[in-house]
Amino acid sequence: MDTDCTSILVVDDEAVIRDLMTEILTEEGYDVEAARDGLHALECLRERPDFAMLFTDIMMPEMDGIELIREARHVSPDVIPIVMTGHATLETARAAVKEGAYDYVLKPFSIGEIRVAIDNALERHRLLRENARLRDLKQTFRISETIAAIHEEDHLLDFVLHASLEHVEAARGSIMLTTENGQALQVAISVGLPDEAKDAVVPYGKSIAGWVAEHSLPLCIQNIQDSPELVKLSRRLKDHSFISLPLEHNLMLDTYTSKPNTRSKPHVIAVLNVSQKKDGFLFTDGDLKALSIVAKHASVALENVHLLKDLESAHLDTLKSMALVLEAKDPYTHGHSERVRNYSVAAGIQLGMPSKDVETMRLGAMLHDVGKIGVSDAILNKVEPLIYAEWEAIKLHPVVGYDVLAPVGFLKPEHLALVRSHHERLDGSGYPDGLREGAIDDRVRVLAVADTYDAMSGDRAYRKGLSAEEIVDELRFCAHDKLDPEVVALFIHMIESGEIHRYRDLELKPDK
Repeated sequence: MDTDCTSILVVDDEAVIRDLMTEILTEEGYDVEAARDGLHALECLRERPDFAMLFTDIMMPEMDGIELIREARHVSPDVIPIVMTGHATLETARAAVKEGAYDYVLKPFSIGEIRVAIDNALERHRLLRENARLRDLKQTFRISETIAAIHEEDHLLDFVLHASLEHVEAARGSIMLTTENGQALQVAISVGLPDEAKDAVVPYGKSIAGWVAEHSLPLCIQNIQDSPELVKLSRRLKDHSFISLPLEHNLMLDTYTSKPNTRSKPHVIAVLNVSQKKDGFLFTDGDLKALSIVAKHASVALENVHLLKDLESAHLDTLKSMALVLEAKDPYTHGHSERVRNYSVAAGIQLGMPSKDVETMRLGAMLHDVGKIGVSDAILNKVEPLIYAEWEAIKLHPVVGYDVLAPVGFLKPEHLALVRSHHERLDGSGYPDGLREGAIDDRVRVLAVADTYDAMSGDRAYRKGLSAEEIVDELRFCAHDKLDPEVVALFIHMIESGEIHRYRDLELKPDK
């Protein structure tokens, strides 16, 4: 067997045994170092992480061989322990195997026994490492495959962090995103961090993660106390062993020109941090390699999410512009969609609706009248009462809007329901589907009242806007069987208090 790269640490309190083992193993071609006791051996393991094998006596003062094996697993998890003893009892054998010993050598021993023990241990270790490597590759592949399928930033960050912690058996971690100015990091998601650290913003140069982002270099630290320059940046880090690595930008093409994007962006988009390895173990280069693969896939996925957001934003701007262009043709409805959006969002927040629902209303309300693109201007701007056929054409606009927007990939069924159902009524008298009571979503109920209020409060070609008193009376009448009573009550309060006027041109943002 090739022994060129195999370093062995021999531990025995008897100098004669140490010298004999050193001589035997050196003649066999191994790189050998000796330690007089368990404490000295742990120092050697900390100073030299390249030891492949640990030969240790069992019966030693201060720290016996079994305790040494137990502690060595924390300092150097990959080292192969073999015990030497002249007291081979069943109990010591079981204890040694339980702590991870690969084999036993009985004193006095022969060169042949040593050679066989080493060959067997190295082969077993090789097989175990190969199996572990294959398991890691399989797990890494599954993680990467899942990452590639996620298209929402919050979901992506949550998965990457939890998968990383599980992959390297760590209990604490975070992902910090680079701020827009590229001068600081902000905690986007964390596990095991104190409350004051959540959402914290840390300038570059003021933390270890900031150093990693600034230099675009990963860190795998077994004991931070061995790195005084990092201790200064640690911000009282409790865990002495940790990994911190950057998620870097890839060379991307500009969305519209297909040329390399030369806009000034920070090179690092995020930093992944993990610490507190389970069972007190230290992080290894193997852990760093595994997380580096995850980080590369996460970087690509995160950039794809941002690119998708940019494309969706551009597409959404086009749709919003279409809605505004439609309204611009009619001076009486100019700004209607924006006002309905503002009223809906304000009402949703005051009703205590989840921020996700409020955000859905924000977009759905802005697009709710897009279907009027299919209604002629002559009908929309007609001063005289509409005839039956014209009214039927008007009633089709929610369906037209639904059909126009349905192919838009980033719009969800909840958005489309707001567009299609904003004229539905609780008693089934609405259109286009005649939905009743429980079939009408809460978000649709809010939008319906906001849309009704703005329609009544504004001037139209065929009438002047109603007074506050008239609007309140009409809303109260509709609350019996057409509009949601709770939403109506809120709008009446906002009207009578004058609060409603604040929201006419004010777009609120819900707390997340």
